[in-house]
Amino acid sequence: MIDNYDTIRQQIDSKGYCVVPNVIDPATVDRASNALHDLLAAERTEATNQARTQRVGRLLVKHPVFTELLCHPFVVNAWKRWLGEDIICSSWSGNTVFPGHESISWHVDYPYWSKQAPWPIDLQAGQTVWLLDDFTDANGATGVVPGSHTKGHPPDGSPNQWRDEGLPLTGTKGSVVLAHGAWWHTARPNRTDASRSCLLGMYIMPWFLPQENMGTQLDELENPSELVTQLLGGNQHHPNTVGG
Repeated sequence: MIDNYDTIRQQIDSKGYCVVPNVIDPATVDRASNALHDLLAAERTEATNQARTQRVGRLLVKHPVFTELLCHPFVVNAWKRWLGEDIICSSWSGNTVFPGHESISWHVDYPYWSKQAPWPIDLQAGQTVWLLDDFTDANGATGVVPGSHTKGHPPDGSPNQWRDEGLPLTGTKGSVVLAHGAWWHTARPNRTDASRSCLLGMYIMPWFLPQENMGTQLDELENPSELVTQLLGGNQHHPNTVGG
């Protein structure tokens, strides 16, 4: 499926997401997973210990494997086909749920949650989820509502209760999920004795403001490629100061 962009897009249009297996090899998965777990240990706080979940940001200045995956040809080519050649990255982070994580919080992704509904159904922002572990029903695989991206509004009802129409999004490590940014989804309880990790990258059309100030990472990178420069907003116009 990795090169069958039409089939992938059909699934995104119908369900809101597509799981593409075996996009990266086990060695790359291990490099990314080991780098992320080192950062998790270094940045862990009492708050993350209590929440049983942890985000790691500013990945590009912390390990080169994260730059490789942000710029992975399959992912970048997919979003360029569907969002335009001048896409930028809105956010890029690691996300881990630890054993004992229980919370559910249905939501959509940026920029949709920052805009007033109803939203256009056309694809304007794409979420990318790199699976660094197998996603299973038991370890808190992301919960999704198929077709929810067409509703044009945030999840209704209680955001903290499981929805009858929800499904666990399962897949094997090394897979990547490509999803419409307006999909309804949530983390789920991890009832195993091992953590479950992924990388989250949001690609957007360039007229949206990115969720994160990605340019601060660009300033810290030595000799960034043309693609990295583009994705981090280096080709965008920055406002001038007019007058005194």
